[in-house]
Amino acid sequence: MIQQWLTMRRPTLILGTALFVGTLVALRQPAAAHHSFAPLRTATGEDVIEIYDGVVDTYKLLNPHTALILNLDNEDGSRSAWLIEMSSSATLAREGWTDNSLVAGEPITVAVMRSQAEHRGRLRAILVHPNEDESGRLFVLYGIGGDTPIMRRLQERLPLCGTIDPTLSRSQCFAVNANALAALTAEFPGKMGYVLP
Repeated sequence: MIQQWLTMRRPTLILGTALFVGTLVALRQPAAAHHSFAPLRTATGEDVIEIYDGVVDTYKLLNPHTALILNLDNEDGSRSAWLIEMSSSATLAREGWTDNSLVAGEPITVAVMRSQAEHRGRLRAILVHPNEDESGRLFVLYGIGGDTPIMRRLQERLPLCGTIDPTLSRSQCFAVNANALAALTAEFPGKMGYVLP
């Protein structure tokens, strides 16, 4: 009797099993892609952090990662478009990031944790340069947030922008004018030395 029932239901069982397996495979794919950032490492196993100048091309809160495309200057004077990984829109919005936190065309200097893939990385810090009319903004993120020496040095020297929730200890925005930036650069030499270990 069971064998007769199985014979009658075989097409339905095959279709149901295929749908179940297909659903599992489909659900697995985004998770694998979401965790695909492969950092470039030094011979001693440290993340490679590089500093570039350039401009913001595109910034939009999205999932699974916020879209940040920067046009960054190469050593030969040309520019390359870089895809910079940030957290999801929900995570960043909870911290206080908005679609207006970065604006296309803004001149920036950026510290990027390099990916093994060319022109890709994870954002460590981004300085939106001050101008004569208004202060710039220094956003710090991965590897800096929380109770770290870098965060403490910045908190001692710069006022907060007031746009990022400091209680989450993930990212922060500091207001920085030309004088404060010059003082930081003198105290911590090298391009963006103030956000480097």
